[in-house]
Order: sequence, then C-alpha cells, then structure tokens
Amino acid sequence: MTAPAFVFPDNAAALAATRELGSAGVPVTLITSRDGPASLSKYATVERAPDFYYEPAAWCAFMVRLARKSPERPVLIPTEDAALLVAENFHTELASVARFPYPAPGVLSRILDKIELYAEAEKLGIGVPKSREVRGASDQVPTDDTWIVKPSCRYHFDRVRGVTTFLSMTGGSKAFEGSVKGAVARVREAGFRCMVQELVPGPFEELVSVGLCLDRDGRLLTSFSTRKHCEYPEPFGDGLVVETIEDPGILEPSLELLRKLGYWGICDVEFKRDSRDGRMKLLDANPRVWLWVGLGPDSGSSPLALAAYRLALADGRLSSEFAADLPLPADAQSPPRGRPGLTWVSPRGAAAFVLKQYRPAQHGLSLLSGLTLGVLRTMLRNSKAFRDPLYARPSTWCRLLQAAASGRNRKNRT
Repeated sequence: MTAPAFVFPDNAAALAATRELGSAGVPVTLITSRDGPASLSKYATVERAPDFYYEPAAWCAFMVRLARKSPERPVLIPTEDAALLVAENFHTELASVARFPYPAPGVLSRILDKIELYAEAEKLGIGVPKSREVRGASDQVPTDDTWIVKPSCRYHFDRVRGVTTFLSMTGGSKAFEGSVKGAVARVREAGFRCMVQELVPGPFEELVSVGLCLDRDGRLLTSFSTRKHCEYPEPFGDGLVVETIEDPGILEPSLELLRKLGYWGICDVEFKRDSRDGRMKLLDANPRVWLWVGLGPDSGSSPLALAAYRLALADGRLSSEFAADLPLPADAQSPPRGRPGLTWVSPRGAAAFVLKQYRPAQHGLSLLSGLTLGVLRTMLRNSKAFRDPLYARPSTWCRLLQAAASGRNRKNRT
C-alpha cells in the first residue's frame, strides 16, 4: 500500500507537485477550498476543505478526519508559505495522523522570517542586504529611495483570526517602495513584524536561486540552479521566465545555512549579486515546492517533490528502500545537479502579465513573442513528461484566464 500525498492548497506549485508525484505512482489528494490548475490534473483526487485562511480550526479537523480514513499515514505537501505556517501551528494534531517532509516546529519559522534568516546568515559570513527591524514609531528609518519596506514574513497566522496576507495589501508585490515612513506605518498597523531593507543594486538578471534537497543528516541529495529573467507582478513578484544555469557559487552557502538552522527537506534559496562588490546577497528561502520545481527533473536532477515525499516516509533519512525510484547518488560526493540552458515560463503568470502590466513601449515586442513561445514550450514539455492532458481541456484555458484577470491574492484580514 502506497501512502498518499496530501497536497494543499491548489495553485501553480500544487500542479507541479501533483504531476511529479502522480506520474511516479503516488496517489495524490488535492485538499483545497478554491479552484486552481492542479484540480484539473488527471493525477489529482480533489477534496473540498474549509479555507484555512478563514477557518483554520475547521480545516485542521477536516485534515485529521481525512488522514484517519487513509490506510497509510499521508505525507503533507504544503504549496505556499501560509500553508506551511498553518500546518506548523497544528503540528501536534496533524503529526499523530500524517507525515511531514521537513523538521518539527521551530525551524521553519526561522527560515520564513527574514529577520531571523538574515541574522543566522550573517553569523556564517553569508552576504545579506543591509536591513533593520522597525519596532516602533520612534525608530529612525531611512528616507531615500534605495530602501524598501516589507514584513519579515509575508503571512501572519493565529488560530482565531486565521491568515493575514501582506500580498493583498500590495496587489501581489512582496515589498513597498516609495515613502518609507508611510509604508512602515501600514505594515505595522496590519500586525506584521516590520523591516526596512536596502535594495541590492544590479541588473534583474542577477537574481539567481538554487533548488535543493538535503536529508536529516545534512547530506545533499540533489540540486539545480536557476536565473530569473522576468517576474510578475513587477516589482518584487514571482518568477515569470526562469532558466537553469551552472551553480553561480550559491549552493555551498545555502547548504551551510540550512544545516546550521537544522533544516532538512527541499528548499529554494534566492540570492542577488551586488553590482558594487560582486558579492552574492541572500534574499529569500522557500522550504516547500515552488512554481518551477519541475525544472529539476527536466534538467537532469532528481524530482524534488518526490524526494520530499520519500524523505517524509523515511523520517528524513533516505534509505535504499525509499530511494529505489530516485536517481540519487551512491555517496555524498556525487549528488545529481541540473544542467543549464532549460527555460520555464509560467502560463498563468504570462497571461496575467500580458493582461495587466505589459506595455509595448516599456517591455518591447520581442518580450511578448518570447513569452508566447516560452509558454508553449513549457506546456509541451510538461505534457510530454507527465502525460497529463491538462492543456487539451477548454476548461483549463478558461480557468487560466479567469485567474489571470482576477489576481492571485487573498482578501486581507486586518
């Protein structure tokens, strides 16, 4: 009997995880309160649950009931930071009936909170942007336009009020530009831990990241590196066009940081090269599946969502029993790494970008044609790899356009 994967909620990252797991023979239950692309996959069995943004206790009770019905303890696969935070807060209830593909509570919160993450990175000598926490109205804040304002974590959760999302305050952007003082007031009034951060100078293409998986013993199992070429929404959005590259020197510091924090599982760690000194500066870390996680196996590294699932079954240590269907190294010296030159384009992000932000005079006509070709190549590659006729269904295109037109963020609960 194969343990099911409980993927939640439904979004583009959920689709990537669902296809990767489902095509490997893992039964996937998609647990969601709202429609997204993953529910259209042939690999997904959809269960409608209470919305954890608004009814977290009811969501947890639903998850416990559903897990108890499973003949094998399911593996939980969160697909966004809010899902991580909710599952972390209900860890005691969920751990008795399900498995987690990452450490017990305490580690994740230090990764998701950038104030904590940057502090740990600095101790190791890893470059980070200049930043400071703003604790009160009397704190001095910079006033020039080289600084941005953001919450240390984009989501705030408590069991009574549910999830408050910073993204809905900005239309999807991860930070405020402009009036620093006014932005600080907005962030703090919404209940977030607030920080001001210096913009790292340099071209957008210097945004790079490494997707990796390490086990409980800190052993690197697989990795692949990427570069962003576009984002949506602009600025400070998610990757829109992403290309695999050779490791630009960020794998080892990422591993050092995650090991120091006591993290195991999958993670995407983002840096930007500072044009002033050429040094890589840590920006973010995502300890979950992400939008272009499928570029890993496409480029020759191991499937990261599947690796996370296998780690959960083995309590963080990937024994030969659970690694049989993964191209993992025989020893720690030769973990598979993705090859460079493969491009992924977000279909939903591209549609939203064209509908809402594309300006021919600003972006050029070549970007429009490049996005169109990139989306078609991405869809074709995914259809071939997973044999999932998702894009052959008219309902998929209708949902794609509806999502692009309506925006991707939740109502803010403040």
